[in-house]
Amino acid sequence: MDTSKYIITTRPGIKFKPVKTQCINILNIPLTSIQARNFDENISKELIQAKPGVIVLTSSFGAMQFFKNYYKFTANPDFVAIGEKTADIIRKYAGNVKVPTGKDSYGVLELLSGYENTDIALFRSNESNNIIRESLNRRGVKYHEYHVYDVIQLENTGLKDSFLSPDCNGILITSSMEARIFGETVGTYTGGKKIYSIGKITTSTLESLGYKVSLTGNSDFEAMLEKIDKENCSSGEWI
Repeated sequence: MDTSKYIITTRPGIKFKPVKTQCINILNIPLTSIQARNFDENISKELIQAKPGVIVLTSSFGAMQFFKNYYKFTANPDFVAIGEKTADIIRKYAGNVKVPTGKDSYGVLELLSGYENTDIALFRSNESNNIIRESLNRRGVKYHEYHVYDVIQLENTGLKDSFLSPDCNGILITSSMEARIFGETVGTYTGGKKIYSIGKITTSTLESLGYKVSLTGNSDFEAMLEKIDKENCSSGEWI
């Protein structure tokens, strides 16, 4: 491995864990920070009254906050998790969890089609995308959305200099919010560095900003890095 070369990841610091790789070095530059919200008594009262039949959790951090603060106010609901990491947390407390084949908002919506006659509760961040709520609104489905943590943009990250460095061979962007920040920070780019993405929505955001995405993965960050590592081992580009 050429130890001077690296690929950037944009994982929030609280969610980043080093991944063992063979052919790439990882430089994580968080573009956002995650802050949990305090327990909200109004949410607990609404859960007791509404008795949602299904809880939707779209991140592992959001799942941890839900079980810490609100699970005890529910009555044996089903769960829909956006990916396996989130599902693993749910399985520590409950067994009735479903994971969509397409691990994104569209996959979640497919599973929710079986719950349109019950109250749906979404536990998400303040920066969650509109895809799920807009679809449920169009179909007249009853739901409640609760923000249990905030995602906050970081300043002065050094992303542009690190990305444009000749030692950088590419970047893995893990959310549509990060994609927007990348566009604001880097601006127009038509060079040869590879841009990778987690999730179709992140890819769509990047493409709408004029970037070409080399590879799109699902919600599993570690699995995506393994794919990128394998790709570069095969190409010999980083050796």
